[in-house]
Amino acid sequence: MFTDRWNIKPGSGRFATDWERVLLIKKIIDRGYVKQLLFSTDICLKSLLHKYGGWGYDHVLTHIVPMLDEVGVASADIEQILIKNPAHWLDYDVC
Repeated sequence: MFTDRWNIKPGSGRFATDWERVLLIKKIIDRGYVKQLLFSTDICLKSLLHKYGGWGYDHVLTHIVPMLDEVGVASADIEQILIKNPAHWLDYDVC
């Protein structure tokens, strides 16, 4: 999804930045797909944990959510993505 937007070649070691991802998420939301978004994070190495200097499991909540707010994503949309969409995906009624 990101590789075609920023000329990222597979295997190059270049990843989309958080800011680039947030801007793309904003575009996706603006096009009406907020109910189809799920967020995740990838902690696959010990070095990615806070204890070893990494972003940690809370990266989405502590860094990405404030960035979404900064670019104008409505709090209702953030709630949709973080609470309602996962509940729907898990078929759990939170409403």
